[in-house]
Amino acid sequence: MTYIPLSYNTKFAHLLEMLGLWEDYLDKWVEVAFRYLEGKIKSADLLLATSGGELGCIKLGSLLKEKSGAKLVIDLQDPIDYTLVQGRRIDNRFHVSREKCEEKYLKNADLVVVSSTVNRDSLKEKYPFLSNKIFSYYYGYINKINQLPNKKSSDKLRIVYGGSFSEVQQPEILAEVAVYLDEVEIYFLGNYESYKPTRKFWKQFYFLPTMPLVEYQKFVTENIDAGFVSLANEYLGACVPAKLYEYINLGIPILGALPEGDARDIINKYGYGIAVDIRDRNGLRKAIEDLKNFELYKKFRDNILRDRDSWAMEERIKEFIKWLKNL
Repeated sequence: MTYIPLSYNTKFAHLLEMLGLWEDYLDKWVEVAFRYLEGKIKSADLLLATSGGELGCIKLGSLLKEKSGAKLVIDLQDPIDYTLVQGRRIDNRFHVSREKCEEKYLKNADLVVVSSTVNRDSLKEKYPFLSNKIFSYYYGYINKINQLPNKKSSDKLRIVYGGSFSEVQQPEILAEVAVYLDEVEIYFLGNYESYKPTRKFWKQFYFLPTMPLVEYQKFVTENIDAGFVSLANEYLGACVPAKLYEYINLGIPILGALPEGDARDIINKYGYGIAVDIRDRNGLRKAIEDLKNFELYKKFRDNILRDRDSWAMEERIKEFIKWLKNL
């Protein structure tokens, strides 16, 4: 494995991207990486370019394909930042349109894989001539754990939010609702100290720093009954948070405040918990109250344990491998 570091001011690079002077804030990195890799990639190789919103790795993969003749697979874990998804943008900040760049590099791929049906359908609508090469699948969780929580009917309902603290997730939504409820304990784990909206709740709920994954899993299995997941605007309906898969792995029912999209559908369709619209505070409050019903709680948990193995990444990736073999 080779690590090619960023060696320039990315804040200024983001500005150049925003103004359309660079295609992506990683453009300079792409140049360095391309010079390093161009003589190493052969026509028989397979290029896998992944993205969590940036265009840089996709651009690099496309340039290497043109140079070598290798097959190119693009893996979009999230939509490209500031592209339209079903006519929506991620926010209203000024940024040049990125559809031309997106189209330019996607059409050079042999296969495009995305993490949600929402993004898949949006891309097919924007680029119908690429429909036969765009597919979606859910990534799932990485390593299955063996120890599972064991909630008793007399226990309080203990809910965890474990993850990033930002305006994208707005985890304070849970605190704003739960502060008025009895027999509920809330645990927030992550980089909470720099996130102002949750500060007023520091004395009312449990706030803990980010933990290594194994330590976090142990904490949840010993102390937690349900997991909370949130995404704070409609555009993000094209995203499936990794913590949703991790809650399935942990065998705990899921409470969601989410836009319309795959994540909300997974929770409600398969009976893994209760997910409501991000704006529906009364619905979220009722969902918490409903989870306090042990029989309903147990039903959600049983559904997760029934399907849990099928959400392991080693199972989910089998479909992806089948697509690769057909290239």
